[in-house]
Amino acid sequence: MKTISFAYSTRLTFDDNVINHSFALRCIPIESPPQRIVSYNLTVTPYTNLNYSTDTFGNNVASGYIARLHRYLDFDLHGVAVMDSTVPKTDLRPFYHFPSLMTKPNEKAEELFSAVRDKLAFMNPREKTVYLAEYIHSFLRYDKSLTGITTTAAEAIGLGGGVCQDFSHVLLMLLRMSGVHCRYIAGLSFCDGETHSWIEFWDGEQFVGYDPTNLCYATDEYIVLSQGRDYVDCAVDRGRMFGAYTRQVQLVKSKLEILSYE
Repeated sequence: MKTISFAYSTRLTFDDNVINHSFALRCIPIESPPQRIVSYNLTVTPYTNLNYSTDTFGNNVASGYIARLHRYLDFDLHGVAVMDSTVPKTDLRPFYHFPSLMTKPNEKAEELFSAVRDKLAFMNPREKTVYLAEYIHSFLRYDKSLTGITTTAAEAIGLGGGVCQDFSHVLLMLLRMSGVHCRYIAGLSFCDGETHSWIEFWDGEQFVGYDPTNLCYATDEYIVLSQGRDYVDCAVDRGRMFGAYTRQVQLVKSKLEILSYE
């Protein structure tokens, strides 16, 4: 068990003024048996009243609306969580078994899966997860220049590389093809100064976190912000606005600090 302070901030800067900006943030960590949120504070600039709700995946959603002209949106979160990865997560849902929008297999994915299908037949979910994560590293390299947030698992395979989001999507795709329930996780970890993603698979009794980018299990030093079938369900910030802007620039920073062990 560890007590960890967390901090997460994002600045979205627009090319020109925008107006009538509606947004939804999934940056408040989930409350779950292994993850107890002791306290948190979320600040949004320009100031607006926030509405808080929980979506179908159990994610905390803070939504707001800014009617006046503005060129940026800042949101800053900090708080304290008590983490204990020995406590089981048993919230299994049927939709984690099926392909999702960003994890649908294509012909190339079917070919890659066929090459290991016979080996997987004799493995349990834990063995499948570790084996497939290592297998992914044989055809996917870490490269920030290749993919974006809309890149699907099949597209990442075609490009031959990607970031943590892509490694997670490809692993989810292959695990679901092998019959394992699994879900996408967006969160914070000590291995990344921004946001990170990993997956959780159902081992028959509980969900277990695994980081396919770093080939390791998710420990008490991984804080879950949001969870879902894939990135679409877990986007930390999503919004719609009106204006003459052509693009937006996003600057993200995060920091974790261990306060105590037990």
